[in-house]
Amino acid sequence: MAVRGQVRAGAQRYRALLGLREARWPLVASVAGSMPIGMFGLGILLLVRDANGSFGVAGRVVGAFGVANALGAVTQGRLMDRYGQPAVLRRAAPAHVLMLVALVLAAGRDAPAWVLGLCALGAGAFLPQVPAAMRSLWSALVEDEDSRQTAYALVTIVFEVSVVTAPVLVALIAAVASPAAAVLTAAAIGGIGGLGFSMTAASRRWRGVPHAVGPLGPLHASGVRTLFVVLLAFGTAIGVLQVALPAFAAGRGAAAAGGFYLAAISAGSLCGGIVYGSRRWPGSPPQRLAVCLVTIATGCLLVAAATAPGTVAAAALAVGIMLAPTTVVCSALLDTAAPPGTVTEAFAVLVMGIVVGTAIGNAIGGAIVDASSYRSAALAAAGIAVAGAAAVWARRRTLLRPAA
Repeated sequence: MAVRGQVRAGAQRYRALLGLREARWPLVASVAGSMPIGMFGLGILLLVRDANGSFGVAGRVVGAFGVANALGAVTQGRLMDRYGQPAVLRRAAPAHVLMLVALVLAAGRDAPAWVLGLCALGAGAFLPQVPAAMRSLWSALVEDEDSRQTAYALVTIVFEVSVVTAPVLVALIAAVASPAAAVLTAAAIGGIGGLGFSMTAASRRWRGVPHAVGPLGPLHASGVRTLFVVLLAFGTAIGVLQVALPAFAAGRGAAAAGGFYLAAISAGSLCGGIVYGSRRWPGSPPQRLAVCLVTIATGCLLVAAATAPGTVAAAALAVGIMLAPTTVVCSALLDTAAPPGTVTEAFAVLVMGIVVGTAIGNAIGGAIVDASSYRSAALAAAGIAVAGAAAVWARRRTLLRPAA
């Protein structure tokens, strides 16, 4: 009965958020704005591979898109905080679509790799940062801390669902039509999501707080620097694990099963986000953040110790369950850690920390697997996660006091 009551209370929290009239259309637009983020990696890879014949070139073009997206997110976040969300999204969305059309045309005409890279850089930089805008909007639409925690979890849930389903959509479009059609579809969805979000009443009314924090923006605040370092370690640990799991599968002669283990991480993250946002949890946010990272480290140790595919999948699921709560806690801490008027940019900075950390982790994981084994890589991931937890604990005071 107690469990049933908790489930009912959790569902009521989400229903209360979805019942807010001002949040309905922005939420719909945020789904459209999040979907392309998961589509472009595979879509651009297939597009350039078909045009150029090289996975190496295709990987570099996708990498250019990802780097530009990370840097563009921070820039757009700063501009939104200063000039409002519509002013930025209404300019970014058309530019994003035009650069992707240019990329498709260039690929169709056998343009050199540097031209494809330039188009990808432009498309990534102008990708409308709707998830960051939605996160800032929730902080204005919801006042109490518990409801905000649920709202931030909802942002993560929308993103996770998009990331999980988007590659499948790309694969279907590419099979039925072509990779070019998949990229253009993603461009259309992203453009519509960005423009649609900018037209909602809540987005038009939202205003950042005037601020002057210097060239580093929110990173001038010690709390934001702490969160950036923690999420850099978090992303690095997950990046290493993303290589270790396929290496385990390949070592057993079933390389394709690596995708199953990665899907288990995504599924766990989705479930963890839903559960975490449905109730109030004990302890201060820094304490919860440290527990999340220690639990992730424990899951990585289980991956290193496991020998059976089922056990590895269960360990991957356990790691995934803690992913969304980690990002939700960090997002909630921005309400006090980020300097006034920088919350959108600060959120983008944290996302950049995860993206950069994951890329570093992929490189580290590949080197460890080549030199040793998947077990060594999983142990390294556990050590990195523990280092992140230690950083939280050592600098917890920076997260408990409001930013100046």
